[in-house]
Amino acid sequence: MVLLTAFLVVVSCSSSSVQKVNLKKLDLTLVDVEQKTPLIIAAERGDRIRVRQLLEQGALLNSVAPTGTAFSQAVKNDRRVIARFLLSAGADWHSGFIPGEPSALIISAARGDNNLVKELIMRGEVMDNMDDNGYTAIAKAAINGHLTTLKILIKAGANVNITPEGRSLLMHVVDDNNVLLSQQLIAAGADVNYRDKNGDTALKIARRKGYFDLDLMLVQSGARP
Repeated sequence: MVLLTAFLVVVSCSSSSVQKVNLKKLDLTLVDVEQKTPLIIAAERGDRIRVRQLLEQGALLNSVAPTGTAFSQAVKNDRRVIARFLLSAGADWHSGFIPGEPSALIISAARGDNNLVKELIMRGEVMDNMDDNGYTAIAKAAINGHLTTLKILIKAGANVNITPEGRSLLMHVVDDNNVLLSQQLIAAGADVNYRDKNGDTALKIARRKGYFDLDLMLVQSGARP
């Protein structure tokens, strides 16, 4: 309800008659539709006022068009406030994402959107769903350098021993010379001796690139030449 109140405060600046949305009366039924509904379009465009008005007028929150739902379109178009508002109102966070494409959690983690990451985790989103390229939410958070997001996902139980593109997650962050992320992954149980198909390891990468601090950290954590 805090998020809902904040959302209404934002849109009230442009509306003379603001009514509270009663979340208990929203119809949360999943309904397939042939084209984008006005609510989906408003969410896609980031029109907060229109989103509120449509919900107040009884628009179906979970209409599923071929392009997705209001929530999925808000997520994909980085409409963060609207995405969180729709989620708090009862949006289905699975619908609107075709198999193999990044989920709402993966997209949010890739952007470092910690608020939406937390909201999705609280609602039971699966931590280790992968997209077609083998990336999970924690992989995207790490590779994009989002330390806080990484910590949130580790605390929630995300698997740190994944191998997007055939390399361990630790190898990816070592290659980027990211000491802080490497520390977090090692502390969470990352395999410091994972070898890719070419025999490469995180330690070999650190030494090849002259990353002394990472070299020392990996050796102290049990990495072997």
